[in-house]
Amino acid sequence: MKKSIILLTAVTLLVSGVSACGSNPATPGPQRPTRNPGAQAPEIQAAIQSLGDQDAAVREAAIGMLVEAGPPAVPALAYALEDENKEVRWAAATVLGEIGPEAKEAVPALIYVLRDEDKWVRLAAAETVGRIGPQAAPAVPALVQALSDEDAEVRGYTALALGEIGPGAYEAVPTLIETLEDEEAGVREFAAMALGMIGPVAVEAVPALVHILSSDESTTARSAAAGALGGIGPGAVEAAPALTQALEREQDEFVLRAAAVSLGMVGAEAAQALPVLTATLRHTNWEVRESAALGLSLIGPRATFPLVSALADPDWRVREGAAQALGWIGAGAQDAVPALILALEDETEDVQQAAAVALTAITGQSGSVDPAAWRQWWQAQR
Repeated sequence: MKKSIILLTAVTLLVSGVSACGSNPATPGPQRPTRNPGAQAPEIQAAIQSLGDQDAAVREAAIGMLVEAGPPAVPALAYALEDENKEVRWAAATVLGEIGPEAKEAVPALIYVLRDEDKWVRLAAAETVGRIGPQAAPAVPALVQALSDEDAEVRGYTALALGEIGPGAYEAVPTLIETLEDEEAGVREFAAMALGMIGPVAVEAVPALVHILSSDESTTARSAAAGALGGIGPGAVEAAPALTQALEREQDEFVLRAAAVSLGMVGAEAAQALPVLTATLRHTNWEVRESAALGLSLIGPRATFPLVSALADPDWRVREGAAQALGWIGAGAQDAVPALILALEDETEDVQQAAAVALTAITGQSGSVDPAAWRQWWQAQR
């Protein structure tokens, strides 16, 4: 389970059946859905049957056909989640995940297999529920139970699925906070990410996320915690000192990048971090410098002068990022206009284009990348 802003996973096989894994024995589990897929196109029926074929090539071809069929195959795929053959159930869940939000009617069947006796079934079911997204909100109680699964990968992707559901997974926040103490770093990472994806309604998680950022031994968990604080937004303002301290002390570039951007996402209340963010513009890693420029832009007009200084950075990508950031600030960055006009003469075309776009955003004037025309216009305004 590595860091990533967009998480992609490859899951393996599924099996049906029910297991007490990750659930309270005193709590009755979901009932097996009784469903009939109804009349199906012959090619869909044939492909479903081929999911259990002994020949891997035949199974792969069937999966491809069902993915291509899309939503019309969902009823049959949901029914196939009850198949005796774990290969069939895995394949059915995998295809439902590829179909995504349009597979929402399969959520009741997926809830049931979240308690499956086989790890790979549970893992695929959790990932697929996440891919369905906010429309899978009815699965939240079952996902909360699955956060105590015996398998770390299942716990991790269950947390991620809750994050992909978004604010509708609010009731999972207390359990996700507990999951931040999981013994596996990857699970802590995904739990932190999920809290950030749930967003501002997860504000109660801020102290626990600050603890992870400040003391976790895993760089990926610290990076995820820093990013999650930004996802929570202005409600996480109490985390600004910890995020600032991370910029001063951290060595890991991913933690630094997440902390820089999150300081901006916390908002103007994080303006006390301006000196440290400005100093970060001189970091040896250009991606860290670029993240600092973005964080500064999110703080707003008070960051104009540090961003103007970044327009002279030796790395063109930082210069481009600084110009873009000034454009994002908009009219509040009027003081940057002369420097942006100068940037129209940058040796790199991407910087020139970014400066032109920024000038338009700041001034409201439609202009070209012609510095002489901009200078003439600017002089007329003085």
